[in-house]
Formats: sequence, C-alpha cells, structure tokens
Amino acid sequence: MMPALLRRYPKAEKLARQLMALYPLSARLGPLFWQWYAFLQESETWPEERLREFQLGQLRILLKRLADKSPFYHQRLSDVRIETITNLAAFQYAVPTLSRLEFASQFQQILCRDFARRSVRPSCTSGTTGNALQFFHSQENSQREWASICHQWRRVNFDPVRSRRAEFRGLTRHGALFQEYPEQNMVRFSILHLQAESLPAMAEVINGQRLRYFHGYPSAFYLLSQEILRCGLLFPQPEAILLASEMVYDFQLEQIQKAFPGARIFAHYGCAEGTVLAGWCEHRRAYHVLPQYSLVEVDPATGEIIGTNLYNDVNGFVRYRMTDAASGVESSPCPDCRRAYTPVITGLDGRSEDFLFSRERGWIAPPIVTYPLKNLLHIQELQFHQDDPDSIIINYVTRPDVAAEQIASEMENIETGMRELVGNFTRIKLRQVADIPRGPTGKYKWITSKLDPRNGPPR
Repeated sequence: MMPALLRRYPKAEKLARQLMALYPLSARLGPLFWQWYAFLQESETWPEERLREFQLGQLRILLKRLADKSPFYHQRLSDVRIETITNLAAFQYAVPTLSRLEFASQFQQILCRDFARRSVRPSCTSGTTGNALQFFHSQENSQREWASICHQWRRVNFDPVRSRRAEFRGLTRHGALFQEYPEQNMVRFSILHLQAESLPAMAEVINGQRLRYFHGYPSAFYLLSQEILRCGLLFPQPEAILLASEMVYDFQLEQIQKAFPGARIFAHYGCAEGTVLAGWCEHRRAYHVLPQYSLVEVDPATGEIIGTNLYNDVNGFVRYRMTDAASGVESSPCPDCRRAYTPVITGLDGRSEDFLFSRERGWIAPPIVTYPLKNLLHIQELQFHQDDPDSIIINYVTRPDVAAEQIASEMENIETGMRELVGNFTRIKLRQVADIPRGPTGKYKWITSKLDPRNGPPR
C-alpha cells in the first residue's frame, strides 16, 4: 500500500511505483495472499457441510476474541456460550443484529482494547448516505480480500501475476486522462473523460500496455459502450470485463455486450466493511456468496442482507445490517457450477441510483459522486436531485447541536468537490431539510433524476 506521504507528491509517487514494480509481483502480493488463494482453490470443491463447519469454527474464534478484547462485544456476548454456536440458527438466536447507526455511535467501544494503529489501515464506506462510515481493517485482511477477489476472477481466466488490467473506477490525479500503477499491472482511466475525443488516446494506452482485462463500474462501461456505438469507434476488445461496486442492470449489459461482443462479463458484489463478497459463476448471472470469507444471512421479512466479517478482530462487524436488499435468494448450491457456495443471490435491490449530468463533463456515474462526501462529520445525510440538465439540488440533513460555522465549512467542501466533477456552469443549490424518506430496509435513494442516459445527452 502506498504511504500517504508519497501520494502528496506526484513525481515521488510515480518513482516509488516504478521501483516497486521492479520487485516480482508474485512476491509483493505476500504470503497470506498465496495461502488464501490456494486454500480457496482447494475448498471450492468441499461439500456444503464441510464449508459450514469451517465457517462456524472461524466464527467461534472471532467471537471469543471480541468478547475478550472489545468492551462493546464483552457486554453483548456476556450471556452467550460461544462454544454452543454450532449452527446458523444458534448464532441468530444468541447474537442480535448490528445496525450502521449503532456501529457509528458505539465505535470507540467496539474497538478492541489491544489494537495497534500501526498494524491496521483506515477504511470507510462510499458515503452513499451522505456520511461515510469510518473503521479499520488489519493489513492481513487486505491480502485476504484480494486473494478472494482473484479467486472469483479466475472463473474468467484472470491470473493475479500475469494479467494486466485497465481500471475504469476511482479518480485519477488532477483529472488526468489516465494514471499508471505499474506495481499492480494496472492503468486507471478517468471516467470523467468517456467522450469520443478521449477514446483514441485511451485505446492507444490499452493496446500499448496490453491491458486484456477491463475492471470498473457498470455505469462507466455503459457510458463507454454507448459512446463507442454512437460514434462507430474502434476500441480494444478485452478478454473479460470485470464489473464491481454497483448494481448491474440488463440495459447496461445489453449495451456493453454490443460494444464488446467477444468479452466475457463477470460481476462481483462486495462492500468496504468486508461483510459479504459474492460473484457470478461461469454459467449463471447470480451472485455466489463466498462462505470462507464471511457469513451472510438474508432477513426473510425485508430481504436485507446481514453479514459477519469472519476476520475483522479490530472492530468487529457481527450480524451487520448492510441496508442492501436481495430480491431473490437460493439457499441451495448452484446446480451449474456445483460449488457449495451459499446463499446464491439472484437479484439485488440496493444501490439503485441514477446518474448526474453536466454540460461540461457529460454523464457522471454514482460512485464518483461520493468522493466529495467521504469526510463529512456534521452533515448527516445527503440526497442529490436533478430535473434540469443545468442544475443540481442537494438536500441535506445535519446532526443535532452542530454549530452553523461547522455546517458552512462542510457545505463549502461539498460544493468545491462537486465543482471538480461537474465543472463551473452547472448550478448547485444546497438545501437543508428535516429528513429524507427511506425505504423498508432504512436506505434511501441518494440520487434521484428525471434525466436518463439511455436517451442520450439532454438538449
């Protein structure tokens, strides 16, 4: 992981990445990565009973650790005989669920008393409810997660050492067209530049560096595909397109397949908290949950996904309510690939957002809109609304008993960040409201728009 100090100095960062790239990637990935990658390859053939036994064994180890070291879990698990949790029903009966609000308000008590800041990395959610949740992961969790993702990508022949990828997600430094990460065999392309005039330069880099896998937001690939088809452009054809971080819609897949007819398409579903990781198999567009990585439940009443990270013993996520909802769930293993990975989620209802539009920048995908929102402390929730292609309204809810100057400072930061995304000509209006209506899982649609990218740019 690149130190924060180096990221402040572009030339130093570039040199550091080039030097890191001289060291073999197979060694840089780390021993835990390879242990987990091999373990996942072996255990994907295990029967369901053996996978559940492994999962529950890891759960008991985690709960004992949290009960001993975390003040919050010491109290929550005080009456629980952890050794008797030998099935999912016993776990559900003994341990209550944990809401996002409860995690945020009890964070200092949830932290284990013996954690060392040098051994963890800070992380946060995307901020799609207007205020990103802050927490920690151990360094080992990063290797474990990457191994789990690469295990899934293996289904489309991705090799963690040899495969090179073009990434269409995140932001590039200073809005550059692309940014190179040689130590990761990856080049990140700006998804704020998916217009026809930028695509030939992108294609030249992709061909020159032999980037055979495309990885990124479904919304970004939809916009890229739309532009390729609209202008009749020749663009490199990847071996596979790896979709992440958003829901995947049929209209997006249809467009992507037209622009990239020879590419295999694979989607995975996960979250920053590490409470679920799931991906399509080779045969079905349904999400197969990795039981070695986390323990996942679905609330039968609301469809809400509830996840337990089996390895975060710094600030535990145990029966954590994600507010994402599953519209279809199968409790039996997939009959096509025969992996005993359960549950299988056949539909997701969470993360259903619209696009924002700017005359200067075109369509802006929902994940990019979260970047100005990641460090909010006093503004509790946000909702973007757009009816007019030249105007965006931002409704916001503040935390109680917050000083006016603190709110003003965060509003200024939001507007500055949004200006970087939409340019200088779009009108931005911030409007304080008492509350924002929610759906049955407690989540709300944080971008609402009457503009539709399927209809092309507004006139």
